[in-house]
Amino acid sequence: MNLTTSNDELSVGVRILDCDHREMVDALFEIQRALTTGEDPRRTGSLLRKLANFSLTHFALEEGMMVATKYPGLARHRLNHQRMVGRMRSLASRHRADGLTLDHNSLSVLSELHTAHIHHDDLHYGLWLNKAG
Repeated sequence: MNLTTSNDELSVGVRILDCDHREMVDALFEIQRALTTGEDPRRTGSLLRKLANFSLTHFALEEGMMVATKYPGLARHRLNHQRMVGRMRSLASRHRADGLTLDHNSLSVLSELHTAHIHHDDLHYGLWLNKAG
């Protein structure tokens, strides 16, 4: 993901989801700043865990909304959430246990995961929800 992506480009037309997406992008920016300024790797690890935890909360919110609105794409969406969480946990675990240094390539992977998910999965849900009323 290009971390210069604007929040408007990540809008799915559902205010609560868009607010969460902005917070996730802000967390990615914070990780990027920590990497760029050469902060202690423990700080980037902490930020990564913060992003992972926030993502879990956000995914639970989305899935709850999808259940409540009987969204037909819930199963696939949930599977994509599980994949993203697995990637984030793996990265955070390797960072903590193996001393893996979070770098710009890792940040790029995280950013692309989030952006692709928002542009595809979340946008489909937003369009469906707004159409369904």
